[in-house]
Amino acid sequence: TLSDGLVLPKTSAKGIKVDNTTATFPWRDILGNLVVKVAGANDPVWSVYRGNVNQYQWSQAIMNQIWIEFHIPHDYVPATDVHLHVHWSQIVVDTGAAGSPGNVKWYFDVTYAKGHNQAAFISPITTSVVQTASGTQYQHMLAEVQLSAASPSASQIDSDNLEADGIILVRLYRDAADAADTLNQGPFTHYADIHYQSTNV
Repeated sequence: TLSDGLVLPKTSAKGIKVDNTTATFPWRDILGNLVVKVAGANDPVWSVYRGNVNQYQWSQAIMNQIWIEFHIPHDYVPATDVHLHVHWSQIVVDTGAAGSPGNVKWYFDVTYAKGHNQAAFISPITTSVVQTASGTQYQHMLAEVQLSAASPSASQIDSDNLEADGIILVRLYRDAADAADTLNQGPFTHYADIHYQSTNV
């Protein structure tokens, strides 16, 4: 029993770890709602998903896009990699071009800046993830891509620049004409979030 609570150093990257064998910081989510900022021809459609529940459905004919904003919380472990993902599903089992479930390709245009008057937003980078659809109706899918790295590729941001109070701005889009996107049904999106390592402090 601790009469005054647990006291930890306030030094950056100090906190509570897990795993007795190989201690590491655990993972948490930065949650991001999907937002249509201005109504237009490239918006996914707010459609009936199941029963009385509606969700955004993405076109099979044209490019659709949506916007997401993320704020980096104060328990983020500095310089660790973050992973961006989208939650999605289908109301009709996809048969693809070959009679089996096809692939959906999600694109992310991303810009980032530190807070507290430290930096300007970078030129957007583009990354993507391809995932095969489920053979089960309404199956909850999660398509994830590593968004940052200590030695970033052209499709990543620099993990060394990430810190608390930074802002990540995202354009999520799907190009139905992309050759890698073989889905023959309109997928529905539910949520997007970022996996990050947390000091728990």
